[in-house]
Amino acid sequence: MTRHVVISGDAPAQLFLLPRAAGAIDAGGGTQSFSAHRLHGGAGLIAELLQDTGYSDHVARVHNPTFAESAENPIQSIVELDTHNIPGHNGIAFRFKSTKHISPSPRWLAPTPPLPSNDHDTISIWVLQDAGPGSCFTDSDTKNAVTQFKKSRPRFIIYHMLRPLCAGKLWDTLRRGPYIDKTTRDPEQVIVIISADDLRAEGIELSYGLSWEKTCEDFVEKLGSSGKLVTLVTCAHLVVRFGLDGVIYHRGLQAAKPFLTFDPECVEGEFCRKTLGSVPGVAEAFVAGFSKGLIESNDLSIEQGIKYGMWAARRLSRQGLTVKDPEGSDPSIYQTPVIMDGLGHNKKDDELLSLSIPSDSIASGSEHSWSLIDHLVGDPAEVARRIVKDGIASPETRVPLTYFGDLVLFDRQEIELCRNLFNFLKLYLSSPKTKPLSIALCGPRGAGKAFAALQVAQSAAKGQKVKQLRFDLSQYTSPDDLLAAFHSVRDCALEGNVPLVYFSGFDGTFDGSQLGWLPHLLPAMMGGNFSDHGVSRPIGPAIFFFGTTVFRSYDELQRRATLDTTRSTRLQDFLGCLHGFVNVLGPNRVDYGEGVDRLYPVRRAVILRSFLEKREPNLKTGEKIGIDDSVLNSLLLVPTYRQGIRSLKTIIAMSRVDGHRSFERAALPPPAQLDIHVDYTDFIIHMSGIPLPDRVIEKIAVKLHETYLEARAVATPDDLSDLIPWGRLSEELKESSRAHANSISQKLRHISCYLSEKQGTREPTVEFTHDQVEILAEVEHDRWNSERLQNQWGFGERDPGKRKSPFLIPWDDLERKWQDIDRAMVAAYPSIMRSLDGYAIYPMGPKN
Repeated sequence: MTRHVVISGDAPAQLFLLPRAAGAIDAGGGTQSFSAHRLHGGAGLIAELLQDTGYSDHVARVHNPTFAESAENPIQSIVELDTHNIPGHNGIAFRFKSTKHISPSPRWLAPTPPLPSNDHDTISIWVLQDAGPGSCFTDSDTKNAVTQFKKSRPRFIIYHMLRPLCAGKLWDTLRRGPYIDKTTRDPEQVIVIISADDLRAEGIELSYGLSWEKTCEDFVEKLGSSGKLVTLVTCAHLVVRFGLDGVIYHRGLQAAKPFLTFDPECVEGEFCRKTLGSVPGVAEAFVAGFSKGLIESNDLSIEQGIKYGMWAARRLSRQGLTVKDPEGSDPSIYQTPVIMDGLGHNKKDDELLSLSIPSDSIASGSEHSWSLIDHLVGDPAEVARRIVKDGIASPETRVPLTYFGDLVLFDRQEIELCRNLFNFLKLYLSSPKTKPLSIALCGPRGAGKAFAALQVAQSAAKGQKVKQLRFDLSQYTSPDDLLAAFHSVRDCALEGNVPLVYFSGFDGTFDGSQLGWLPHLLPAMMGGNFSDHGVSRPIGPAIFFFGTTVFRSYDELQRRATLDTTRSTRLQDFLGCLHGFVNVLGPNRVDYGEGVDRLYPVRRAVILRSFLEKREPNLKTGEKIGIDDSVLNSLLLVPTYRQGIRSLKTIIAMSRVDGHRSFERAALPPPAQLDIHVDYTDFIIHMSGIPLPDRVIEKIAVKLHETYLEARAVATPDDLSDLIPWGRLSEELKESSRAHANSISQKLRHISCYLSEKQGTREPTVEFTHDQVEILAEVEHDRWNSERLQNQWGFGERDPGKRKSPFLIPWDDLERKWQDIDRAMVAAYPSIMRSLDGYAIYPMGPKN
């Protein structure tokens, strides 16, 4: 079946100014000389990118606009470029510098005949490039466009819409869909591609680059907030680009859940910051890549189109604009083969993740703290294990993360708080500044507040001269000590640096009063000056971070301020001088009141891996860390380290791993030393994973014993003399059943499942497959062997009184009937959990 891509719409004439060579001097003396090149953007660029993609006629034929009649059209914008270097690139490369818009006169350009027929053996997609920002097509252009669409009857219309959204007669006609026959329309075949920035310009309140969870929440809650965009919100296929980092696919006509495709290592705007910034043509590259992906897929897949579009736009952003011969008459500024060839088949293209957004739950308010880690994997503890054992960037650890220098964040709350701080610092550093910026950092001791703040600040100040200064006010004994600190800050600023200043312990006791340092800090915060023995001296630009040692959160600071009715501590004045705050969660489990902190193992995992790599390099083979599962569980899952990060670091330092290739249980410090830094009993309990409450363990143990009795009745009907109900069972055998219950969570990891409190938006496992039962049964028998051997049982004729058992043998040596008992018991796990209130077994991986 023949396939066609037809391109039409606005193709603004652009004049690109390319520097001939770095530092070239023209004849007039002194200024850099340029070569000028006229190109067509919009539909012209989409056509250029698609017409040379190596299509053969049996894949797709491309029909381009006719540019001859528009050759005399006036230049609509002038784009000035700068040179830049691409590693391994032999020619001259350019990136965007500035644009000057001259005339916004759009024209709808028709594709070159002959056009595809409209019979049932033809599949065609029509790509329409909208008029430039702030303008619409004329009535005559609109009439010509509509006439052609009526004749052609394409399978899909791809409308690349620009501001003003949903404006103009052309959209009003095309939104009803292409013609199936002379009168019938199909609105299901309309695809609209827009940018999130255009939605924001129309009044849709979408946060920028905080986290993908926040982006999805805003999209679900705010998209329908502007009634004038109703035709956009209810169209069949709406594709919204969030920079080069992610796309949300909204199906308004079907009222289906939106779909997010994104790079887990970037938030909106980050890819551009990592590459060349704003490159002319990335929007057109996305449309071209989208069209290519759509037409090449067997089922005309919009999901494939989105990925192709992102890859094409990202290639252009990495490559920039290039020209091998700037003196030539027809230089190729957009290197089409580099941008378009091999989309979907090039291993160098970034791996993108896709998932459905839980829009129903978000809209109802039940998912306001949802996490993509929960959504993609389900069990944060498993993500944490992968981070430690396989590395942050391994294919096994494909979950959203954010880098700020050496700081790596996975927890949504920390990402959003630090991203807010990053954006705020960028704004401060990019504008003229005379006074310090003040930020409060709240969190428990050992949360890593100073490290986190200074890494974010260093990232925000990239390209500027900065210097870190740290002052611990708890070590100061007089205001003169603080005066010396202010002089150090001032000297740093006078040397041309931006001081990044961390004050620790500002909320401690001084001169007999808690928060006694505040009166001495406030003048510098309010006016940017400090008193030097009666002389007022300006500090200059600086970023002040105030780290708490007493208050664990900003809410605690606010509550204390409301109690200070006499204003004796001046805490209210201090809070009024702050420009922002960050609650640093740290590695310990946080008490959210009604909520559950499920992500604390993930926050801890990055820190733990770093400590292990530094402590003993031999533990690392390639990118993998050798560590016993039970040790890893305890280090990751124990709720609290007494001194936060410092305690974790000390435990690793005290462990006997010198020269070892694996961190085994025997390498841990003695119990008394461990107990200095962590509750030892709690530490041991967590070696098998996060423990279930005792009442739940007891219920599971009883159910397991009942299942055992039933399985024995089936497997050995002639030998039931030793079967005893739970009420008359010895305490040792009850403990054995409890140990079995407590091991379920650990065993489920062998079949990529996990045990959890019920998650309303995830489907639980109803029953295991045959292969899963086989794996679990063998693992359970090995666990039983280990339990019996540790309790001093031996091999021999069955005699519980003498602690003898004939089943202390490998799984393969067991008779089938005894194997079947283990199979029956592990197969009952899902039904046992369903009988409990509040727990279920779930498969790891993305939600359905």
